[in-house]
Order: sequence, then structure tokens, then C-alpha cells
Amino acid sequence: MGATGARSGEIRLWDLRRGLLTAYVGGLQPGPVENAAFIGNARRPQLLTTGESASLWTVAAEALEWRRLPWDGGRLLTSADREAVLRQCGDLRWLGVFGLSDRHDPAALGRTGSGLIVLSGDSGLIEAWRRPPKEKPYADTEVVWAFGGKDDAADQRLTRCCDLWRLVVSPRRGRVVVLDAETGTLVTAFVPPARPTAIAAHPDRPLVVLGGRDGSLSWWDARSGHCLGRVQAHDGRVRALALATGTDLVMSVSQDGTAALWRLHGRGPVGRFMPPTPAGPRELTHVAGTPDGRRWLIGGRGGQVHVLHWSEHAGLVPQRVGRPSWAMDGGDAETLLDDIRHHWDDGPASAAAVRELAAGDLGEAWHKTAADALADLILNGADPAAREAAVIALAEIDEGKATTALYRMFDRHDGHGSAGRLLAYFTGEDAPTTEQLVASLPGIGNFLGVLTSATLGERGAGVVPAVHAALRAFPFPTRNDADHWWRDETTKYRLLHALREAGAAAAPATPTLLAVLEDEEIYRDTRHQAEVTLQAIGLPETADTIAAEIRRRAGLVVHDENGEDDEKEGFSLLLDVLLGMPPAALAASREVGPALKAVRHRFGDGSRTYEENGEIREYTVYEIRLADLIEEKIAEQIEK
Repeated sequence: MGATGARSGEIRLWDLRRGLLTAYVGGLQPGPVENAAFIGNARRPQLLTTGESASLWTVAAEALEWRRLPWDGGRLLTSADREAVLRQCGDLRWLGVFGLSDRHDPAALGRTGSGLIVLSGDSGLIEAWRRPPKEKPYADTEVVWAFGGKDDAADQRLTRCCDLWRLVVSPRRGRVVVLDAETGTLVTAFVPPARPTAIAAHPDRPLVVLGGRDGSLSWWDARSGHCLGRVQAHDGRVRALALATGTDLVMSVSQDGTAALWRLHGRGPVGRFMPPTPAGPRELTHVAGTPDGRRWLIGGRGGQVHVLHWSEHAGLVPQRVGRPSWAMDGGDAETLLDDIRHHWDDGPASAAAVRELAAGDLGEAWHKTAADALADLILNGADPAAREAAVIALAEIDEGKATTALYRMFDRHDGHGSAGRLLAYFTGEDAPTTEQLVASLPGIGNFLGVLTSATLGERGAGVVPAVHAALRAFPFPTRNDADHWWRDETTKYRLLHALREAGAAAAPATPTLLAVLEDEEIYRDTRHQAEVTLQAIGLPETADTIAAEIRRRAGLVVHDENGEDDEKEGFSLLLDVLLGMPPAALAASREVGPALKAVRHRFGDGSRTYEENGEIREYTVYEIRLADLIEEKIAEQIEK
């Protein structure tokens, strides 16, 4: 049995023995079907599909019984289900993680033998999380290890687990790394002959197959990093791979419209297939096979579905040859999006793909997929021109998502003048003065707001006096000033963002930033922006100012409403700011050391007790924990 899903949400079941369509359902699952896998057992198979929602389909009498699953980003499966999914799909990227989906937008997921949840996202970071035990279902999940980050981010949709879930294989910029799934330590790294565009990992063995943009196919020992073989498989990029896990067979499908079946150490294919199409080759994009390698299900552009049989005697024989529709939804959208996702380091190639995508008639069904790919490029692209082209294209599709992507881009990439160029593009104003930019902040939307504040920040020290003066000119609103409260908060946030982008040049605004940080009448997001701005200034003098205030407060005795000593007095807020500052600034500060001593003098060893269910429990106050972390950060910097 095989299953295919469509961008329209349709589900189709196929008899792979005879190459016949046995069941078809449309209109139940909203949005595109992004991933699908059979779970359960052969007597009562179930199909799990995900996209904008998750659905579970029970197959009975060649029909589908449907129910929607609670959707919090996915669900975790039992160990038997997990094995079935790995064997069918080679990865778990459609599974969500309870308690993590609100913090991460994972591109790929897997589980280790001990039950750790391994996830990777568009930031390039790979993390392993441990779920809370059954007896503590509401406890927080715990990060066990983390690897990588923005400096070597690549398309993390290609991350896989292999070798009985003991190894994690992840593409990075210019290489592929293999990690120990339980500890996150680097096992090996290797450089494939071409940028990977497809991957298959054996669930039981340390075997990885990579398909390249140049149409090559290469086999690797994931433990040693040794190349076991390489062939030139296709004339176009390899779009998908599938291993027949009970054999040494692997099927590759390509942009050139061909499918090829290979033995792991063979020099040539044991079978090749190209569906006849009146308009010439149409790209093949998906493939899945049975563990014995005898039956293969292939999908391609235009809705084409093919069923192939293979045997030693007859070779690769088409059992069903599908026909692509004449009107192909999205045109070349999928190919262009693949270029965008896979070529973050190749500025001209990704920029050209973005411009071609923006110039075409992008169907509505492609909007979410295109928006996700463009947002990834904005965050991870190495070339400013490619990032700017992606912002322009994304703003046409989803301005809200473009706004979020801009914030993330400016957090990661410094300078380059992107904000000023983009602002000029969207407003038609080539060289507005600093005063004009500041004056425009209260009356513009979020998208232009982030561009304007970032443009101010790009101008550096010269704009700090004007931005600082504007920030001080805003009265801190009271709750009675409801009509203007949100507008003023938004404007203050944008001014703070401009100072943050200016970095160390914003040091003269430090006293005002501290006042904003501690004013409880100000909206929490605005106060948080003041905190990260102080950390972005990052100078030893800034650390000195904050630490001196901590020392001053440590010498005060403030009584609470009950007349007792209120030992908090805002220490944790200021200590949080210090903890987020650059280690070099903390180590060079003259005041941080004495301030931490004053905190320890005020709180003692930090041990406190409380009673719960008749038992006396002990804990350490937050301020002492923060002081410990700051001292550890300074010690690590001194060692370096």
C-alpha cells in the first residue's frame, strides 16, 4: 500500500501490486499535506498526515476513516510506531514536541535510543531535549545538549538520525557533521562533492546517502566519515532519495525528470525510469519504497504519480505511469524555492531565484511554503543583496512575517546598509534626515517601523543624541492615558531598537535605558528592549554603571508593607542585564566584582527553606544563582 498527499489537502491510497488507485478523499484536511507515514500494523494500518493540522486515517476495506488529532505541532509516538516511521520516511521531521513547539519551529526531528528528542531549526542549532518523567508531567523539558548555531547554519530539513538512533547527521555550511545522539559530541565531519539536496539515512546502520545539486550520488560511513562510493546519477539536482532498508538498494529521483535505482556500491544503475510527457521531462520530487526494494512509489510536479516494480530478472518495470496535469500549479515555484533553501551561501544564485519567484504568478497554495523559505533566507543568507531581495518578495506575500524576519535579520547580521536601502525602496525617499526619521516613528506601521529604527541605528553615533532626546521627551504613560498608551509604547520601543542597532555608540543613553528598564508602568516588551540595548552597548563602562547601582542598593535597608526588610530591591533585574553582557566587558569592569560581593553579603549563602506537604524543602534565591553564573562567565573569559 502507498499513500500520496497533495497541496490541496487530498489523500490518495494506491495498491502497489497492481498500480491502482484504491481510495481518494479530499476536502477534510485543510491546507497542503506536507508529510505522511504509515504507522501501526499491517492488519489495521493507520496513516498519519501533517500540514497545517494533523490527521489520523484508519484504513479499512479500501476506505479511509478520518479523525483530526490535537495539533500542538505534532505528537510523540510509541517506540514501535517510531521504528515504523523511520523505516518508511527515514526521518521524523513531521513530529512535534510537547512543550517545545511554542519555543521552536523545528525543521527536523528525531528520537534517540534513550528517548531524547533531537530537533534542528532554521537557526542552525541542533538540540536534544529530555521530556519530564511520567510522575512529573507538568515539569519543564530539559536541554541535554546543543550543537552549532548561526555561523554554520544550513538547510536543517536534511537532518537525519541513523544507526539505531545513535547518530545525528546534519548538513552545515560547507560540510556534513555527524554527532553522538546522546551527548552531542562531534563524531566526524566530511565534505560531500556537491551541496546536499537530498539525504537518506539507514535506521539500523551508520550509512548515509547524499544526493547533490550537481546530480551526484554519494554513500558515506557515518561513523568514520569515509566515502564508500560516488556516481554521477542525474543531469539535474537530486530531489529525493529512499532506501530499501532490507536490501542494498536506493532510489533517487531528480529535477531532470528521471528516477534511478542503485546498489550501494554499484558503478551504474540497475534500473532507470523516465515518464513520457508531451511537453518534455517534468521534475520528479518524491519517492518511497518497500523494505524489500520490489515496489516504489514516485511523485512529481503537476500531480504525477508512478508505481514501479523491480526484480533481478525483469529490472525496473513501470506498473503505473501517471500524467502531469497541463496546468501546473505554481509553475516553477517548487524548483525556485528549493534553490532559495539550498543556496544561502551562494548570493547571486539565491537572489536570482528570489527575483524570478517574485516576478512569476505565485499561486495562493504556495504562499505559506514560499513565505517560510524566504524567511529562512532572510535569516541565514550570507549575501546582503539576496537577503534584501527576499525581504521585498516576502513583504508582498506576508508583511507580518516579513516584519518578524527583519527583526531576526538585524539581530544576526550587522551593518551592510540593508535597512536604509530597503526603507528607500518601500518609501521612495532616498535620503531622509535623522529628524525626519524620528518624527515618522509614531505614525507608521510595524514593517516600516522596524526599517526606520534600523536605518537610524545604521547611522551610528551621529544619530544617538537625537534618538536619545526623543526617548526622554516621551512621558511615561499612566493607565488613564489609554488612547495614546500603545502608540507611545510602540514609538519608545522603536527608539530603543535604534539605540540597540547603534551598539556601543549608544553608551550616553545608559541612564535613560536604566530608567526605562525599571519603570513598571512601561510595557514589558519595551522594558525588555531596554535590557537588550544595554547588553548591545556592551562596554565595560556600562557594566560599571549597572554594578555600581547594585552596590548602592545592597547597602540600603528597605522595608516592605509589613515593616520587614525587602531584600529584593530590583537586584535580579540588574543582575540579568549583567549576565547577558559580553564576557570581555564583565571581565574588564572594575565594579562587577565588588557588586557581586555586595550581593552575597546581602543574601548570605542564598539558602532558603519553605514547607510543602509537611516537609521542609530548600532552595537557592535567584539573585545568588545569577551571581554564580556571572562569576562563571568571567572565569571562562579570563581562562581564554
